[in-house]
Amino acid sequence: MKVYDFDETMFTGDSEDRFFDYIFHQKGFFWYHINWWWWEILLRLKLINKTTARQGHYKFLRKIKNLDQVLEAYWDSVMKYMKPWYMAVKDSEDIVASGTPAFIMEPVMKRLGLKHLVATDMDRHTGKIVSGMFAIGPYKLDNFKKQFSLDVIDEFYSDAWSDHYLAEYAKKAYVVHDGDQLTEWNEYFNAHPEKKK
Repeated sequence: MKVYDFDETMFTGDSEDRFFDYIFHQKGFFWYHINWWWWEILLRLKLINKTTARQGHYKFLRKIKNLDQVLEAYWDSVMKYMKPWYMAVKDSEDIVASGTPAFIMEPVMKRLGLKHLVATDMDRHTGKIVSGMFAIGPYKLDNFKKQFSLDVIDEFYSDAWSDHYLAEYAKKAYVVHDGDQLTEWNEYFNAHPEKKK
């Protein structure tokens, strides 16, 4: 099976950042942007981890009464950022492995005709991460193993070294860079060791 990271791999930009931006531009959500920055500063100062920060970032979920409608409107506004290279090769059996909370990813999975999602398990009403940690780096690998055997990864695609935990188990792995360019994983990172951070 083919496994894909989502942000900057299948999708231009960061889907969570675009979602935050979309929410904070809605009437009545300005103060939640200030709250977001408070948790972001603590994260950047390394006083808290990503899991704690994200649970703080998503405090605004408690205010949203019609989340499904909000999510559909959000994806209506950003589907234009899906990368053409992926849209040309997508297959219904593809696995998407993303750090973004599952409730945000589920609408786009349906739009793309995909059914296999590995993502952060977050309560859509409270922002609390239900199980495990925010699914990046080794925690994305942990989440993947809860659903799939590691030997199913025929090909893996990502834009970031932080996904090397999954790339190591792929029969073939590729880096997506400079838009739609694909380069074999080791070849790319041997040529760009500064990207290993």
